[in-house]
Amino acid sequence: MTTTAALTILLTNSSSQNLTLKSCKVIGSSSASTLKLPETLTRGTYGGLGLPSSETPYSAEWVYTPDDGNTLLSFTTSLNGPTGLTIIPAETGHDARFWQLGEGPDLTNEGWIVRYYYAAKP
Repeated sequence: MTTTAALTILLTNSSSQNLTLKSCKVIGSSSASTLKLPETLTRGTYGGLGLPSSETPYSAEWVYTPDDGNTLLSFTTSLNGPTGLTIIPAETGHDARFWQLGEGPDLTNEGWIVRYYYAAKP
C-alpha cells in the first residue's frame, strides 16, 4: 500500500484586510478528520498547520472571507501517493476581482510544504 504524503501549510496574508475562516474540511484521510486553521488571518504568515501522512488519498478544503461571506477565497488541495499534489484556488463573490491567490509547493522528505498566498490586487 502506498502512503499519501503529509501536508504542511503556511498561510500568508499580504493584505491589510483581515480574513475570517468561513469553512474548513478534510475528506478521505485515514489519519485526520479535521484541520485546525486560524479563525482570523491578519497581515503576516501563519505556520505549524497541516495534516499527517495517510494510508488513503485525501483532500483539504478551506474558505476565508474578507467581508462576512460576500467574497470567498478558497483553496482545495488534493494529495495522492508520495508525490501527487493538486491545488485549486478560487476567488468568487462580490469583491473577488480585488483578490489574487497563489501557492508555492515544495516536496521534502517529510511530505509537501505549501505556502498559500492571499493578496489584494493593486
